[in-house]
Amino acid sequence: MSSSRKRLPPLNTIAAFEASARLMSFTSAAAELSLSQGAVSRQIQRLEERIGTALFERRHKKIELTKAGDIFYRAICESLVSIRRAVMDIERLNSTHVTISASLAMSSFWIMPAILKFKHLAPEINISILANDQVLDPFRDAVDLAILYGDGAWPDLNSYKLFDEKIFPVCSDSYATEHMIKSIDDLKRCTLIEVVSENSVCGSWEDWFNQIGYTGKFGNTQPLQVSNYDLAYRAAEAGQGITLAWNYGPQEILRSKRLIRPVDEYVDTGMAEYLVTGLSSAERPAIDRVRALLIEYSKGEGAAVF
Repeated sequence: MSSSRKRLPPLNTIAAFEASARLMSFTSAAAELSLSQGAVSRQIQRLEERIGTALFERRHKKIELTKAGDIFYRAICESLVSIRRAVMDIERLNSTHVTISASLAMSSFWIMPAILKFKHLAPEINISILANDQVLDPFRDAVDLAILYGDGAWPDLNSYKLFDEKIFPVCSDSYATEHMIKSIDDLKRCTLIEVVSENSVCGSWEDWFNQIGYTGKFGNTQPLQVSNYDLAYRAAEAGQGITLAWNYGPQEILRSKRLIRPVDEYVDTGMAEYLVTGLSSAERPAIDRVRALLIEYSKGEGAAVF
C-alpha cells in the first residue's frame, strides 16, 4: 500500500465529519447517515486521532469547527464539487443535449438568433437555453456552456472572448429628427430611458455621462426606468425617448435602422462577454460543436455592430 493511501483517513469517518460539519450537529448527522449519535461521535473521534488534532469544539448542546476542522471541511467541500462534476460529465459523456446559461438580455438578443440560425447545421444536437441574470457556472453547476460578463479572470473556466463592451445612446430616426439631436448637449431635451440592472459597470445614464467625461448640466427630470432591455428598446422604437444599447446586443434592430445612434460618443467599459466551459469538463463532441458554432456566429452575422 502506498504511503499516500496510508495517510488517507477511512472514508466512513470523512462522511461522518462532513455531515456533522455541514449540519453542525452530531445528532442530525446521525439521522442523515442512518447511524446512532454515538456511532457518529466515535467516528469523529477516530478521525481526530488519525489526524492528530481536534476538529470540533464540543460545547453545551452544540459543536463548532476548530481552525483545523474548518480547513478540513473546506477541502472536503472542494473535493465533493469535483466529484459531482465528474459524475455529471460521465453521465453526459455521450449526450447530444447541450445547455447554455446566459443573462436574459444575451439570451434574447444574441443566443436565440444564433441557435435559430444554425439549428439546421446540427439538427442532432438538442440545445437548451437557461436565461437568468444569475448566470450559472459551468465548473460548479449542471450547465455545459455559459456566457459570462466580466474581465475573463475565472481560474476554473476555459474562456473565449466574444465581445468587448461598448455602450452608446440609441433612439428612432424620427425621434432624433424631432428633437434635433446633434450632440450630447441636445440630450437634455430628451426623455432618457434606462434599464434597472446590475449586469454592466455602465448601466445607467449617470454612469454613462460620467464615463465619457460630460460636464454639462441637466434638468431635474429623472430617467424613465424599465426592468429589461426589451422594454427599453420597444419604447425607444416607438419614439418615447432615448436609451442605452451595447454593441453586441440588438444588432438586428440597429442594422435595420429601427434604432440609430444619434451621437458618435460611446463608452468602452473595459469589460467583455466570454463564452466559457468548465476547466475540467470532459470532452464532448456536442459541446465542442455548439461552442465552435457560437464563435463562428460571433465573427459573422452575430458580430458586434462596431
